[in-house]
Amino acid sequence: MRLFSLKGEQLQTVSINDDAAKAVRRGHPWVFADAMRDTAPLGTFVHLHNRKSQVVGWGIVDDGGIGIRALPGEACPLGKFLAERFTRADALRTRLMPPATNTYRVVNAAGDGLPGIVVDRYGAVAVVRLYSAGWAVHLEALVDALSALPWVESVYRRYGVKRVDGRKGGETLMGPPVGETLIVEEHGLRFLVRPEKGQKTGLFLDQRENRRRIGALAAGRRVFNLFGYNGGFSLYAAASGAARVETVDMSAPALEDAKENFRLNGIDPKAHAFHAADVFKWEAPGKAGLVICDPPSLTHGQTADGAAKQAYKRLNARVAEWVTADGLLASASCTARLDGPSWEAAVSEGVAKQGLWTLLMRCGAPPDHPVALAHPEGRYLKFALLSRL
Repeated sequence: MRLFSLKGEQLQTVSINDDAAKAVRRGHPWVFADAMRDTAPLGTFVHLHNRKSQVVGWGIVDDGGIGIRALPGEACPLGKFLAERFTRADALRTRLMPPATNTYRVVNAAGDGLPGIVVDRYGAVAVVRLYSAGWAVHLEALVDALSALPWVESVYRRYGVKRVDGRKGGETLMGPPVGETLIVEEHGLRFLVRPEKGQKTGLFLDQRENRRRIGALAAGRRVFNLFGYNGGFSLYAAASGAARVETVDMSAPALEDAKENFRLNGIDPKAHAFHAADVFKWEAPGKAGLVICDPPSLTHGQTADGAAKQAYKRLNARVAEWVTADGLLASASCTARLDGPSWEAAVSEGVAKQGLWTLLMRCGAPPDHPVALAHPEGRYLKFALLSRL
């Protein structure tokens, strides 16, 4: 089999060690730099050889600790590869997404065979975020392939990945300029999105189905939404008839957006409460029948697993105290540092300091955030719903 690059010449070869070769054959998307016996320029498409000079796969050269992002299937021209991958991913979302929803993840990196690339949909805007410097070399080809999707009117690049782009903000790459804010719909609820400054690419799209679940449980309850950002969980709770929702976040501007999300859906924010405060220092005004704890990652860099587990244990012990005798605690984590069982153990040990509990459900990210089976590192989101016994 001949492997061709964009210019038609045979692809360069990079040799990798046996462990990496086995991982690539299983479908793992990362070849670490220390597993490579030689290399090629950033953004080059290469085919991968084991020590017996057998082809085990192909990929794109990156920099940093991950030296190559392995790609699925047989090597082919970049335009064809991207068009097929984007079209397949978009068609899958068309079948998966619920009604009255025009915002979701279209490409989830390795889970869609495009390691290092994330694309989120916000109405008619495709927001791209690159986690691989190798793909940045081929930005024009990415935009061309994305612009061919039937719903795309604008392609916007969101910056903020230090190793790749080293800057904040974003820019429109194709189509009408994307404004400071957009209005999108999720399960029939309207959300204000800030693609240039919002968290991730504007919304925490991975919590969509968990927001819906929380809404179904909130009617008549007092609700505390901790680390509430722009009030996603709060909005679902209020729209479902919660007696009172109290949203806590350190960012006052995010809380203003939360109030605007209430207004967009005909809910008076004055009937609820918004606290610009640090959850670790905030003193709850009583107890609530439903407490939502969705913190930013509590682990950074090379934080030891033990220290990470202790951080989640302490936090959950603190917030569990605010749950009423017949109440519910929804706890989440977005860190990949702890696997599911380790995080769940930390939560269990934490809430046990506040009485006896039962685990009602556990889940991860929704189906528009697929994870390659050979890439367990992609399973970062964890969500648990607990009830006092």
